[in-house]
This record gives sequence, C-alpha cells and structure tokens, in this order.
Amino acid sequence: MKALKNWFSRRGALPLTAYLLALAVWLVLGAVHFGSDAAARAQGRLAEETMAVTDWQLVGLVQGADGTLTTQDGDPQMILEDVGSRVVRTISYTVEFDGEAREMCLYYTTKVGEDYSADRRVFPQSLGSGQYVYTLPRTSLAALRLDPCSPEENKAVTLTMSDITLNAADTLPAVWQYFVPTWYQAFCLVLYPALVAAAVSMVGAVAAKRKRK
Repeated sequence: MKALKNWFSRRGALPLTAYLLALAVWLVLGAVHFGSDAAARAQGRLAEETMAVTDWQLVGLVQGADGTLTTQDGDPQMILEDVGSRVVRTISYTVEFDGEAREMCLYYTTKVGEDYSADRRVFPQSLGSGQYVYTLPRTSLAALRLDPCSPEENKAVTLTMSDITLNAADTLPAVWQYFVPTWYQAFCLVLYPALVAAAVSMVGAVAAKRKRK
C-alpha cells in the first residue's frame, strides 16, 4: 500500500498508469484473438473457402447464360442463410459493373431468424482493379447478406462477379497485426486512458477536499 502511495504521489504517475494498463489490455486482447483464430484453424473452422455465386441465394438478381448478374430492382441481395460452424473473418471477390454500383455492403446476423439491420453492416475495402474485401467483426454469425450494389430507381446494373472467397489467406491478419492497432484504434488508445486518468484525478481531488472538511 505504501509503495502504491509513493508511486501515485509522483507527478504524471496517474496518466502513465492508465496508459500502461491500456497497453496491457490491448496486448492481452491481441493474444486472445490470435489464440482464438489459431484454435479455429486447427479445428478446420477458419479455412479458406471458395464459393460460386450460385451457392448464395439470389434476390433481385438474375444470372444470364454468360454468368453475368443483372439487377431486377433497387435492392439486389445475395444471401447465405446458414453460416454453420464456419468462422468467417473476411469475404472477398472481384467484380466489374456495367453501370453505377453506388452503395455496396455486407449485412450479418448473430442469431437464427434475426432480421438484418443497419447496426450489423460492413462496408468493403477496395484493393483496386475491382477487388473488394469485407472484414467482419469478431462475433458469432448465423447468416450473411451481400448487397453488391444499389441501383438508381428504374435503372438496371449488370455485374460480372468472380467466385466469392471466405477467409482468403492474403486477407487474414499476420501474427504481428493482432498486436498493432489501426489508426482509429491507436487514437482510442491515446484518448481514452487520458480521459480516464483525468476523471480519476478529478474524483480524487473532490474526495480529498471533502475529507479535509
């Protein structure tokens, strides 16, 4: 207890402690995520899987003899109803549009029978040359719904899509990436420990003032 009092009596000890704790939590989370993915790979649940477009239920889309897809309304969808025991971290494909794609997104559900919601939606990262990658959050998945485009009213879009790959090897994180934050995560690691330290300092000051009274 005395050692703690001596530590926190030093100038800057509180924010330094907050940042050290945040770093420790971040490293533990990285290790947990790495271990979880390693176990899923060993069990064969996190594996690269290539699926034909026709393996997904097509809604508002018609496939032509040449393999192209043509939208039939303003909300075309591709649905994978049963994700099963798969662990899906990424979904990737290559596509060419004859028309304006506008919004592209991937919806997911976490329970069987659950409605799709904008709260559970992922937008793709464009790698160029028509390649797109969706990175899913770390949660249980029940179903997936890919909305490949969002045509304007009374306009059709024709798209040529490659097979859809789940967990493509080059889209999954390398070992070091489990421990290195993105720019947004780094911002949060800088901001939130400082806010916590400031809040604790204010509470401590108020408590000390009341104690003196």
